[in-house]
Amino acid sequence: MKYTKVLAIFAFLFAVSSLSYASNQTLDDDTDFASEAASVFKIDDNTNYPNNLALREARKMGLGVAVGGSLGTYGMNIEVNFEDENSGMAGFGGGDGYNSFHILWKHSFEGDTIAPYFTAGYSRWYNSARSGDYKKSSVLERVLTNNEKSTGPFATDFLTGAVGLQFTQLTGNMAGTSLYAEIVLLGEVHSEVLVPTGAVGALYYF
Repeated sequence: MKYTKVLAIFAFLFAVSSLSYASNQTLDDDTDFASEAASVFKIDDNTNYPNNLALREARKMGLGVAVGGSLGTYGMNIEVNFEDENSGMAGFGGGDGYNSFHILWKHSFEGDTIAPYFTAGYSRWYNSARSGDYKKSSVLERVLTNNEKSTGPFATDFLTGAVGLQFTQLTGNMAGTSLYAEIVLLGEVHSEVLVPTGAVGALYYF
């Protein structure tokens, strides 16, 4: 009877030890599996960039909106970072009574969260129907001919240049979020009229 109790105690201790080992082994296996999954899928939660050019090198595309500037009253932009300093932009927009699009080259300078940049390119504002809404645009009021103002339909071409400052979030969950403000010079190709204006906007790089 005494031996039976001793054997029962040993059996109980062995069972507890086995369960404890199996539990630890399962946790280790789960940890190894998570590590292997992270390496396979390249999970990287590092969203800290030393400067704006490092972010632009890592995130090749930006999407955003703009108010004013070479697109008129409002617009949407897509930016493609060919390299850390140079990118191409395309956008479309318009205002009351007209539509617009532009194609720009952008050069960004190195900076921390705030950095300067400049752009140069081509923009076209057009309207295919008769409308007096052009009067709401100080730019169109200055560049349209009297005939275009009286008949309605028009198409005006600009060479554009801008200098601006861009704020870019470099760390945390909001990394890639960007706000900018710029001074824009529009040169109407046909009339050779120069019109200064400005723009503000936002972009998200991913």
